[in-house]
Amino acid sequence: MFAAVLLTFVAGVLGTLAGGILGLRIDPRSSKSLSCLLAFSAGMMISMICFDLMPEALEEAGLTIAVIGCALGVLLLLKFDGVFHHHDQQPDELDDLHHHHHAMETVNNQKLTQLGLMMIASVALHNFPEGMAVGSSALYEIKTGVMMALLLALHNLPEGMGMIVPLRSGGVSRGKALLLVALSGLPTLIGGIAGVLLGSISPVFIGFTLAFAAGCMLYVTYYEILPQVTLMDSGRRPLVFQLTGFLLGFVLISIMG
Repeated sequence: MFAAVLLTFVAGVLGTLAGGILGLRIDPRSSKSLSCLLAFSAGMMISMICFDLMPEALEEAGLTIAVIGCALGVLLLLKFDGVFHHHDQQPDELDDLHHHHHAMETVNNQKLTQLGLMMIASVALHNFPEGMAVGSSALYEIKTGVMMALLLALHNLPEGMGMIVPLRSGGVSRGKALLLVALSGLPTLIGGIAGVLLGSISPVFIGFTLAFAAGCMLYVTYYEILPQVTLMDSGRRPLVFQLTGFLLGFVLISIMG
């Protein structure tokens, strides 16, 4: 039992934290570097939604629950965004994204910090069911748990990088940014404990949770990350990084499967 919980800690907290430490090497003042890393993170998140979270939710809970869970995830963040995340851009400014130099003026510290926090929230949501999977599998077969923990830690690296860069660019200190990134991995540990204690958990509940997390990640990716990427760099380079993240996510998910 102790080994199973320790595995979830390594996979969730330390894996994400290691990615955050690597992300500190990115110059937070470089809009091009930031746009490429955000595009890479967006590609990873899209890949996880398409090839991991939603297929697993469909298998565990069925089509209806998966669709409802995903829709509720989107609606929750839509409501959250409407209450707490007020945009400073005028509607015509959003329609003029191709005017790069003008659009760059709308990228401020507050927006980048909010983006980093929303990424942390969405990653934290999907870390909980992943922790449950690691904990329950390690309880019955330690070798399987070790392999799952290592692979989860590996795919948490780019997530940690993607979260810390907008926080640092928004003016958050290194120590506080690393703490926030590490906390996003904490639900993996909590999920691992739940997986060990409960052993067998309702597949419908797990499927709904995965779909809900996928919906939250969809909202953050398409409404928060990708528009900011376009504002910072309207060239082709971010697209290359996005495709790289998408393909890397597919490879990692295939290995994990």
